Formats: sequence, structure tokens, C-alpha cells
Amino acid sequence: MTDREPRHRRRQFLRIAASGVALGLAGCSENGQPASTPNETETETPERTLTDAELRNAALGFTEQLAAGEYEAAREVFAPSVAEQVSAAALEATWADLQRANGPYVEIERTERVTVQSFAAVVVTVRFAQARQGLRLVFDDEGRVVGFQLVAPASAEWTPPSYVDQSAFETREVSVRGPGSCALPGELTVPGDGGPAPASFVLLGGSGPTDLNGTLGPNQPYRDLAYGLGTAGNASLRYTKRTAACEVDPATLTIDEEYTDDAVAAIEMLRSQDGADTDRTVVVGHSLGAKLAPRVAARTDGVAGVVMLAPPGRSLHELLVEQTRYLIELDGSVSDGEQARLDAVTAAADRVDRLDIDDDEVVLGAGQAYWESLQAYDAFETARSLDVPMLVCHGGRDYQVTTADIDAWRDALADDPNARFETYPDLNHLFLSGSGPASPAEYRTAGHVAEQVVADIDVWLEARWG
Repeated sequence: MTDREPRHRRRQFLRIAASGVALGLAGCSENGQPASTPNETETETPERTLTDAELRNAALGFTEQLAAGEYEAAREVFAPSVAEQVSAAALEATWADLQRANGPYVEIERTERVTVQSFAAVVVTVRFAQARQGLRLVFDDEGRVVGFQLVAPASAEWTPPSYVDQSAFETREVSVRGPGSCALPGELTVPGDGGPAPASFVLLGGSGPTDLNGTLGPNQPYRDLAYGLGTAGNASLRYTKRTAACEVDPATLTIDEEYTDDAVAAIEMLRSQDGADTDRTVVVGHSLGAKLAPRVAARTDGVAGVVMLAPPGRSLHELLVEQTRYLIELDGSVSDGEQARLDAVTAAADRVDRLDIDDDEVVLGAGQAYWESLQAYDAFETARSLDVPMLVCHGGRDYQVTTADIDAWRDALADDPNARFETYPDLNHLFLSGSGPASPAEYRTAGHVAEQVVADIDVWLEARWG
């Protein structure tokens, strides 16, 4: 491996590394990240590859230091570029958030050696008084941590919701090939009755390195949705995003490289399937993917409809600040570490707003090219330019995309007779049911997309073509 390759690989994981602390807050990849910037340094090729036992011990040591309150010592396992972005105060706040959501720390249950995008990683399953939580540490070629994320415990398994009949459809593993040589793992769902060509949809995930199921903790909301609509006789294609499946450089990535180009390729692939009805293809997006759904529809001939699930109506960096503030104030108090984190995210968001980002710099998980392309995209105007039906769905307990965002969409589409809005008072950002103020703990509790959401989308499709 050349000197340039390790640096690129570290930049690739900078988004993951920087989002690890924020993920502890928000439980979802659309949340703020510390605002410092990495200093890339030349490194020599390691003399040997660390053994699995050494990687496990490093992950165990990091977790034990968090549990013991030794946050500064825990930072020593980080690669320099990550250590610059994740302070001891931020680690302290993250650990406090975990215990606030799951109860006091009890013990480390197990470790599991895994691979993430060709990088060695270890998942540490931690037991708290009220729940179990997985901590995934991703290591570079020198055995330093370049990624720190909250994930499902190793033993968590998805089970289908009660409204899914898996005998009603068939699934096939596929690969979506957009620009470049990297193939995106996907799954095609088609009705099993051999009847008329069904309506079909391509699903766009939320921001960050999202897999085809939208996996978050034990939940797989995109799989729920695809299988629920498959039970009702619809076809679908969902796929793992490029930022999760491929080596990408967050300093140069744009929204088209993250979303549009691959989505267009996915639509073409879906339409090429035997028996596909090319006149009944719908773009379904969730969160940031919902905001980009009109862009994908506008760049693809013949898209017949757009479904936006929790589409942001404000700038992403503005939402990051709001989400961070909401979460640190959720328990009625703000610690010094939490205030430091909010200040860092606010400062970073201000830099993004001004596009004050160097060419090779990553701020809030992305580089200047990404933020510039996102700011240049007018989602409202693009949606208004579409002459297709649009369905906008929102959970009333969503703290990541709030009523203010949906109101902005209502205003933007007020004169569009093709636009329909549905709100579900008890649902959160993943369209899972709950009560009281929403919190990250919900994402780590097994649930399913509410049946009413699936039914409403199916009814909307039926009204369009029934």
C-alpha cells in the first residue's frame, strides 16, 4: 500500500469516526459531529498485521476505560485525525448518554471480530441495567481506531412485522452498479403470484453510511417497508449506499455521487427486470434521501411518483445544531461536556453555512464539495417542477425532522394538487411507535414501521393506478 492509500482510507472513515460521538447522542447518522479537522500525516507501512486477539484487546481496553471514566486515556487508541475531533469531554458526554438511555453500566458481555469495507473492526457488546448496546471500533492498517459507532448488539436479529406475509413475494440479491467499479449490494422484492406487472419503487436511505435495510440497532425500517409493500403486491429495490459499500473520500464527495447517480442506475435496473412496468416506478426516500428524491425523479425520465418520508425542510447543518441541542437538553440539564459538544457543532455549522472549508478538509462529516452541492440544490423548486403525485409522511414525535420542516414543505407545495400529506402523531423518525419525548433509546429497542404507514403508501399507489 502506498503512502497515499492509507491517507485516503483514513479520510474515507473520517465521516464514521466523527459521527461516532454524535451517533451516541442521536442514534442516527443524520446528527452533528465534532467540528475539528484532521491533520493528515505521512505514515509508514506497519511491520505486521495485528492479530484478532490484539484488536479485541484494544477494543476491550477502550470500553473498559470509558466505563472507568478514563476518557483521556481512551483517546490514546484513536488515530491522530480522530483524536483531534473527539475530545475527552465528548467521550464523557457520550458515555453519560448511553447510561441515561440504558441504565448504569454492568459489564462487557462479549466481543466479535468483523470487517467493515475491508477494514478490521470489533463489536463490543456492553450490558447496561436496562438494555444491551454494541460499540463498533474500526481499525486502520496500523491498529489505530478510525471509526467508533453505536450498533446493534451482536445477537440482535430482525424478525418480520405481523403485517408481512413472506410467502406473498420473492426476494433476490442483486448488485446496483452506478459510476465506477464498486457494486452496491441490494435486494429486489417482487410479487410471487405471476400476475400483472406491479407498481415498483426504489428506496433512498438517509444520510451517512446506510445499508439497504436502514439498520439502526435491532431495527430495519427499510426492510419492513419493502416487505410490507411486497405483501400488498408491489415490487421494490433497495440497496446499500455508496458511503457504506465503497471506498469514498468525504472531502470530495457530492450529493450526486452519494445519491443521484446510484439512484438513477437503480431505477434503470429495476425497470430492466422481466415483467417490470416502466410506467409505474416511484422514488421513495427517507430523511435526507427524501429531500433528494425529487432530484432523482427530475433526472429520470418517466418516474410516476415520489414518496418523501420525513423530508428535511431546512438545511442539514441547521438541523444538526437543533438535534444536538434537543438531545443535550432532554434531561433538563446541560453538562460542561454537552455544552462543549453543542458549541463545537454550532461553530462547525457556521463554517458550513459560509462554505469556509479547505479543499481537503472534512467538517460535520463532509467536505466543501458536498456542502456546496447540497446548498445549491433547491428541493422545493425541484419538487414543484415535477408533474407527478407526491406523498409526504411525517412522524409527530420526530426530533430529527420536525413539524417546522414539514410546514416548510406544506408551504412550498401549497398550490400543487398532486401533493398529499400524512402525519402520524405517535411515530418517530424511523416511523416506529412510541410515547413521550422521543430519544435515542427508541432506536435501540426492537420495533417495526407502523402498519398504517405501509397501508397509506399502498392506498396511495392504488389510487394512482388502481
